[in-house]
Amino acid sequence: MKKLATIFLALIGFIYANDLNGIYITHIGDSGTQSIVQFFKYNDKYYAYGFANVDGSPPKKDIHNPNPNLRDRLDKGVIFVYDLTKDGKIYKNGKIYNFDNGKTYYLKITPEKNQLKLRATIDKSGLMGETLIWKKLPEEETQKYIPQNISLEEAIKNIPKQD
Repeated sequence: MKKLATIFLALIGFIYANDLNGIYITHIGDSGTQSIVQFFKYNDKYYAYGFANVDGSPPKKDIHNPNPNLRDRLDKGVIFVYDLTKDGKIYKNGKIYNFDNGKTYYLKITPEKNQLKLRATIDKSGLMGETLIWKKLPEEETQKYIPQNISLEEAIKNIPKQD
């Protein structure tokens, strides 16, 4: 029975190996901090929001937002990766908002073993931009951040409207 359970868990891991759902640690941003983010699927698209900073610092105001009405909002729980669609092994046609400069970029994500390779670009073709690596957090490491997380229902309310 134990062997069957191990095989089942390995199969589940294989099936979801290229799935974005989960908790990740970001690259170090321009502000010098790393965030903990959660990806989820909603209505056949993938989204992510940040809910904790690795250094324990509190959420920050979105002071660089081009919309003055949003500059007082905190970055915690804000969907900043949105509209990704799965195409084979990659996720594309998404957007990513950068809190450090208030700009939104086109986004493509390629899952690799225990990490994501994000290609954020100013052009839709993906030529002019930057490649970032985010690492999936192991279950035991996610536990210290879980108390800071928001509910998925709360996150869904923050999905950006289509441009």
